[in-house]
Formats: sequence, C-alpha cells, structure tokens
Amino acid sequence: MIPNDSPRVWPAAVAALSGSSLVGIMPLLARRLYADGLGAPSMLFWRYNLAIVALAGAALFMQIDLRRVLRGGGWRIVLLGATLGSAQTLCFWESLKTLETSIAVLLFYTYPAVTLALDRLILKQPIRRVAVLCIAMILGGAALITLPGLRGGTIDLRGLFWAIPSPLVYSLYLAINSRLLRHYPPLVGAGGLFLGMAIMFSAMALVLGLDMPTHPATWALVLLIALGPGALTMTLFSYSVPKLGATSFSILANAELVTVVAIGVMVLGEAITPDKAIGGALIVAGIITHALSRKRALQAPARPPLRTGLPPPLAGEGWGGGC
Repeated sequence: MIPNDSPRVWPAAVAALSGSSLVGIMPLLARRLYADGLGAPSMLFWRYNLAIVALAGAALFMQIDLRRVLRGGGWRIVLLGATLGSAQTLCFWESLKTLETSIAVLLFYTYPAVTLALDRLILKQPIRRVAVLCIAMILGGAALITLPGLRGGTIDLRGLFWAIPSPLVYSLYLAINSRLLRHYPPLVGAGGLFLGMAIMFSAMALVLGLDMPTHPATWALVLLIALGPGALTMTLFSYSVPKLGATSFSILANAELVTVVAIGVMVLGEAITPDKAIGGALIVAGIITHALSRKRALQAPARPPLRTGLPPPLAGEGWGGGC
C-alpha cells in the first residue's frame, strides 16, 4: 500500500519496489558462492566490507562529514546494523544453505504479521478483527509451507531453525529503522547500517576464519552482490523506509518474494507443490488484505478523540511511521 496523504511519496514507493526486486536475485548468487566454497559469514564479510568502501567513497563525493554524523547520534545506526541487522541477515542466509529458496523467502515474509502485531502492542491499540485475520492468514500460510515437509522429512531442521527467528528480528529492525533513519540522508543511513554489519562480520571472520574467492568469476559475483543488492539496495531501503513506514514498506517489499520464487522455479528448478502454492497465496493475501484495510482507514474521515485519559499519539509517533 502506498500512503495517499502525499503525492510526493511515489518516489519512495518506486525505490522500495526497485530495491526489493534487486535483492531478489541474491539467493541465486549466494547459492553459486556457496557452491564455490564460501560460507555464509564469509560471503557477508565480503558483501558488506566491499559495499562500505563504495558507500564511503560516495559520502566523500557528497562532502558528508562522517565524523560529525557519528558524533551527532549516527552511531545508533551503526549499532543497529551490528546487532539486529547482522542477526536477521545471518539467520536468513544460513537458512538458505539447506532450505529451498522459495521456502526460505516465504517463511521470511511472515514478518509483516509480526510487524502488525508489534504495531498494535507498542501503540497499545486493540487488535482489530481484520488484523487478526491477516495474521492468521500469514501464519497459516507458513504452516502449510512447512508442515508437509516436516512430516515427509523433506525440510532440513537446521535450515528451519535458522529461518524461524529471522522474521521476528527483521520486524524489530524494520520498526526501529522507520523512525531512526528519517533523521538522516539515505546515504548516511545505508552507510551506518552497512558499517555495523561489516564490523560484526569482520569480527566473525577473525573467530571462524575467512573463505577467499579462488576464481575471477567468484570475485565478480562477490563484487556484484556488494554493489547491486548491497550498497544500492541499502541506499534505496534507507530512503524509502522513513517515508513509507514499516508496514507500508513491508507491502511493497513483496517484489522480492515474487522475484525469488520466480528464480527458484525457472532457474533452480524448484517444484511448486499445492501446499506451497496455497501457503504462499495465503501469505500474499494476508499482506494485501491488511494493505486494503489500512487504505480504507486512511481515507475514512477522522473523528475527534474523546477527552478522557491521554490523547492518542500523533501521526508518525508510532513505530510504524503512523501506519
């Protein structure tokens, strides 16, 4: 859903769609790097460290005083990237090593349900029936995707254990970003998040060891991941999330889901079973249902709040940017 309170929001919507589609090619590239001998922590080390070089060069070109930004509170972005950002990233890419790409991404895309629940809990609002329906549809879809594979032994439990925490961590990460990044230019937000992740995965490389690309083609894939679905995507993310809010961004980010599933079927030869198709349809339907309900709520005339107790929060004061 694109918020309809400002015609200027459409560039943020285009940025969200473009970045999500671009990052949708990442699972295909990651699988090829895994086949060439790179583990997930090493792949992420190269991705974020190469990307931060590109972002730092862009910041110097734009004459952004990075030291001043960090002293002025930008260190919070770095901390967020090093903690929640690194955690959700590692969980997803480790799950992809043993799960089919379509299953991994469909499970990851249960995060709109978690985001919706967090919005209601943090804003202290009662959960409407349509919200309960959306959450039930998304989680029901996830159950349809995983339960048959668990019963039949076709889903690797290691991948599933990595996949389960990812939507929760990403929901918290997205909610905080929707408020924190609105105070900074997109390049600063992208650079801060990637710097935090680069620091974390560099520390992991010191402990676990670092896998080196051994072929020119592997180096080319690493560079492509760093600059395309890496630096460019994060810049688009940092630009669009503060303007759209966490919930609206989660709707438009479905372009990633479509891209990943299409590549899994057409390129990797992954099968679409009835359970997976119905489960995926339920997840998408739950997200769209929530988008339509929010659109009607925004278009409805607002009633003046009752003067009892504390006044309701102003638009934009919630974790989801008012959405």
